[in-house]
Amino acid sequence: MAACSAPQDVVATIDGEAITKTEVKVRIKSYQEEHGDETSAPVAQQSQFTSAKAALNQIINERLLLLEARRQGLIDDRKGDPQSYQIAMQKVLCSLGKEVSFPNLQEARVFYEKHPEEFIVPVRYQLKHLLLNSEHTAWKLKEEIDKGLTSMTDAGRQEIFGARIADSGKNRLITAAELPPGLAEMLPNLKPKVISPVITTPYGYHLVRVEKTFPSGNIPFPEVENRIKDTIFSQRLQNNYQHWLKQIKEQHTIKIFHQHLADL
Repeated sequence: MAACSAPQDVVATIDGEAITKTEVKVRIKSYQEEHGDETSAPVAQQSQFTSAKAALNQIINERLLLLEARRQGLIDDRKGDPQSYQIAMQKVLCSLGKEVSFPNLQEARVFYEKHPEEFIVPVRYQLKHLLLNSEHTAWKLKEEIDKGLTSMTDAGRQEIFGARIADSGKNRLITAAELPPGLAEMLPNLKPKVISPVITTPYGYHLVRVEKTFPSGNIPFPEVENRIKDTIFSQRLQNNYQHWLKQIKEQHTIKIFHQHLADL
């Protein structure tokens, strides 16, 4: 990818086809609008050139995908429809993905054994969790539940005294760190199957019952098998794509004019 002279508004060419400063600026602006201004002024100034290079690299990769799509007859340039270009590029990526094998059980197990630190979890709880707007009604509801006049499930479903089922009460496992202060501090001290006293947090008034506690440690392999397979497969797809990019770049003449990126 040698650099030579070119018009000031051209930052790169692929087989003589220009990529302009305007295209790079539009790509950078699009990224900034999507992600917001996440850096301080000095950092942003230092990373300006790097961002321009990253945006240009992204455009180059897309142009290469389009060239491959044209080679495969997936694009009708007479329409000039940006959406059709996106669909064509996606088809190329899908065709590349067909070359990648999905990991089997043994491969997933080997990954699990080699990366135990990725599957360590703190203590997790399965909770019944109600949230109310009034401390008075929260205590009143607790009294009715303690007397057996209603249950936490029915109180949430029927919104007795305005009770709402909190997200942590939907039979999912939750850690103390996911709960608001006050509630998180109380959680380890709650007795299993016993409804808590009313707990006050900035979100309202809580009634909690610990249904089951799962100790800290490694998540069992069966619980993460599918996630591991997805992780391995995603990495294989990325590696295959990078390998394809390396090969396709050798088949085209790509010139980058680094000096023209400096003021972007």
